[in-house]
Amino acid sequence: METRGVFAPTTREEAIDRYEAVGPAAQVIVRETAKAMEFDADEYDERVTPAVVETARDAAFAELLVVHFADRDEFDAWLADSEFDPEEVMELGSEHVDRVAWHPIPFAETVVATTFQDRPDAAASTLRRNAFGRVYRDVFPDVDG
Repeated sequence: METRGVFAPTTREEAIDRYEAVGPAAQVIVRETAKAMEFDADEYDERVTPAVVETARDAAFAELLVVHFADRDEFDAWLADSEFDPEEVMELGSEHVDRVAWHPIPFAETVVATTFQDRPDAAASTLRRNAFGRVYRDVFPDVDG
């Protein structure tokens, strides 16, 4: 099994803390990107909205999530040994593909998984976006940006 990523929140509170922590970095990334695109002050004010910064924060949080990679048999063994109900796994892709990428979310009592054949980076990005959209987004509606 291979693991990539920075964090895997085990509680709702930890997820919120991590999400809040990436907020300032997202603001800097957006500001520096706008500067590289040579936005003047008026264009910056017009185009860099709170929604733009929030989108950067969402993407940064998602791309830092821990993802595990293995073949199907190893994933199935991991799942059997875990506390997760196999019925609660959100699996994307085909069950006939050899490899699986997954991200467990203990506080949501679920695992988000996707299958892939030979592009782990693409699988990880797809998995992270789906984990964010299907689980984490609902955790953060009241977090100040």
